[in-house]
Amino acid sequence: MTHSPTRVLAIDLGATSIRVVSVDVSAPSPAPEVIHRWPHGPVRHHDGSLRWDWDRICAEVEHGLTAALEAGPVASIGADGWAVDYGLLDHRGRLLSPPYSYRDDRTNDWRAMAERIGVERLYGTTGVQLMAINTIFQVGAHDPEELGRAARLLLLPDLLVRRLTGFDGAERSNASTTALLDARTGAWSADLLAAVGLDPELLPPIVSAGEVVGSWRGVPVHAVGSHDTASAFIAVPGIPGPGTAVISSGTWVLVGAERPGADTSVAARAANFSNEAGALGGVRFLKNVMGFWLLEQCRAAWGDPPIDELVTAAAEVTRSTRVVDATDERFLAPSDMEAEIRTAAGLGAAASRADVVRCILESIAAGAARVIEELSAITGTPVDEILVVGGGARIGLMNELFGRHSGLPVIGGSSEATALGNAVVQGIALGRFENLDDARQWLAVGAGRVGVR
Repeated sequence: MTHSPTRVLAIDLGATSIRVVSVDVSAPSPAPEVIHRWPHGPVRHHDGSLRWDWDRICAEVEHGLTAALEAGPVASIGADGWAVDYGLLDHRGRLLSPPYSYRDDRTNDWRAMAERIGVERLYGTTGVQLMAINTIFQVGAHDPEELGRAARLLLLPDLLVRRLTGFDGAERSNASTTALLDARTGAWSADLLAAVGLDPELLPPIVSAGEVVGSWRGVPVHAVGSHDTASAFIAVPGIPGPGTAVISSGTWVLVGAERPGADTSVAARAANFSNEAGALGGVRFLKNVMGFWLLEQCRAAWGDPPIDELVTAAAEVTRSTRVVDATDERFLAPSDMEAEIRTAAGLGAAASRADVVRCILESIAAGAARVIEELSAITGTPVDEILVVGGGARIGLMNELFGRHSGLPVIGGSSEATALGNAVVQGIALGRFENLDDARQWLAVGAGRVGVR
């Protein structure tokens, strides 16, 4: 490995794996190197709730960072992760309890809470897709006694940055996913905080990606697009045009487009689109579709056979395949994912494992295609291409199905898009790239798209 003064480390907290990735932003094209990976998932707490093993997560991150430093000089560190989940700290900075997973069932009554707050009021203020996992609904369901003992609420990537540097802040792209941030002003909404009884003093100041927020073992730590989807959207292969849709293909499949500002119109609310702040400005106008979580849960029950083998078998299924609604909450955390899919799709006992996998992939693609149709209708701009990034981008059959269901050309980007987007923001902060367009041309070279716009 060639050491460079612009070798940066991207910490990527994924909902199924924790990674530390090294990226030399001075290289002719991106070549991310995974230094450390730790598979994980939510664990059952002694009270029956689903939580994250936060101490172990932090230990694995620090193990990866240490290994990366031992391998050579590092110019910067940045951290991203999944959205909506948070930790509560007391007045001494100690975590009050392990953070809840968004898949915990404590938000089952979220619709009643949304109605009490006012659906139009909530969407009109935040522009966030209404889902059970939203931070506002988690906070509304949190034990009031524990909330009363808290001095600070931090989203998980920000909580990690605090552990590494002592810095207290909320990076904007992730804060915008909470349904607690005013999409117009960019500030925490005092109105919505009051609606769920959350003391404004618990929330940290908003910071922007690219700022130096501290250091770890002498290495500067930069705020990046701390929402993993914000980082993934940064790393598309080329500069998106007016008709470009982006699919971030992973545990969740996020489908949308970059826009200059928030759209909280009646049409956007009716279609339940989310307006999430871009890491470097603008808005990601998108919608969540259940992604490879469906397959991962089935794989776990099947003894973790290789994904490639499952996809190869699914590709050989030639008979008509039934699909399910990949936005249905029934798939958020069922006790038996395979049974849930079989029931929803009407797959009988004779249906093979390959049939189930093909159903999953077809359902993801069909769900993404519906979102793209809605996107075109709301924006008034026809979509003419799809850029796919994220872990699922390496699965040829999935990209083929995205194209087949949407009728659009599909261009595959990096499966390491989240880490690359994280690294690109660091690279811009370090002066390696002039701006995002410059960085995206570098990413396009890495994807084999020389000379694209």
